[in-house]
Amino acid sequence: MTNLLAVRATGGPGGPSRSTGANVSQREDLANFITMITRDETPFTSDIGKSSASAIYHEWQTDTLEAPGNSRIPEGQDFLAPAAGGASATPTVGGKFAESGPQRTRLGNYTQINGKTIAVSGTRRAVDQAGVADEYAYQLKKRGTELRRDVEFDMIHSYNVSSAITAQDGSSRSAGGFQSFINSASTVVYVGQFMAPSAGTGSLADNEGTAVLRSTVAASSSTPPTRGSLALTDIDSVMQKIYEQGGKASKIMVSPKIRRDFSDLMVSDTGVVRNIDAGGQLRQSVDVYMSDFGEVMVVPNYIMGLTNLLDGIHGHNHASNKFTSGGRPDAANLAALIYDPMWFATAYLRPLQEVDVGQQGDSTKGMMVEECTLEVRNPLGCGAIYGLN
Repeated sequence: MTNLLAVRATGGPGGPSRSTGANVSQREDLANFITMITRDETPFTSDIGKSSASAIYHEWQTDTLEAPGNSRIPEGQDFLAPAAGGASATPTVGGKFAESGPQRTRLGNYTQINGKTIAVSGTRRAVDQAGVADEYAYQLKKRGTELRRDVEFDMIHSYNVSSAITAQDGSSRSAGGFQSFINSASTVVYVGQFMAPSAGTGSLADNEGTAVLRSTVAASSSTPPTRGSLALTDIDSVMQKIYEQGGKASKIMVSPKIRRDFSDLMVSDTGVVRNIDAGGQLRQSVDVYMSDFGEVMVVPNYIMGLTNLLDGIHGHNHASNKFTSGGRPDAANLAALIYDPMWFATAYLRPLQEVDVGQQGDSTKGMMVEECTLEVRNPLGCGAIYGLN
């Protein structure tokens, strides 16, 4: 039988380890802080408006004016009863006598529940830790930051057309993001070997949220599509289309790589004079572009450059000439999204909040939960360039 007193005295089998020596009394020098090198800003959702939702399907309305035209009438003209359906009255006198102008349109989006869980043991909360006063509070704050980044990702990348998804009252509703509302026929430009979605989709997704962004590459080809370079003519083209629809874009949101390409485009080596300030510093970055249709600010968004699912042939669906990976491509990483923040808002059914699950056994458990959706107040006020290198 093992002598317990001997074990405790010598630090033998099963007992604590012992150290001896001149330095045994020196304390550890561990700084009382923790550093984290990561990006936590949310350029898109922090820049747009905020509103509230009162149901899981949040709706809003858009309207438009009748196209400009000849509406003159002779002096003293009697009232002419308009024809049903908005047709011109008979007899006409050169004017437009419509029963009503263009009809209002109702748009909507489903709220999406986003959540992160936390579980911390009693021991972790009790021990003295460097840089952490309370492990549960630390994890709670960290999860909240992660959740805000996840919402930013969905607002940019999501292709779900929620109004067409069945069983939206189930356990995992999906909100449509920026790209779900883009009118691909009017305010989107495709470059390289990319082309518009299939006819009838009206967006970059089908009913299940699978992207239908296509390319001109033959379905039998094993070669990914060629991407195009950012060009000012393409930016001007989208800006013009938005302007003709009645909007005025003020932001161009791109990945960090395309942000660099934009500065290189504006400050090239061929005949462009570089700006040197009073301190002798070379100013090569371009933050604002003055287009024919107003100023636009270039906004880099690191979330648009996290992954690039079109790098390999794994993203090529030969049967339909679509590009998918696990159901969809991250086309936003190949895009310049052009918009005005005033036409967007995050509609909250439940703002970011802690759900205190409480003490369960020897652990403290909780959740960070947020339920919201993207409100695209008028899709005609935004556009994109797809297929960028």
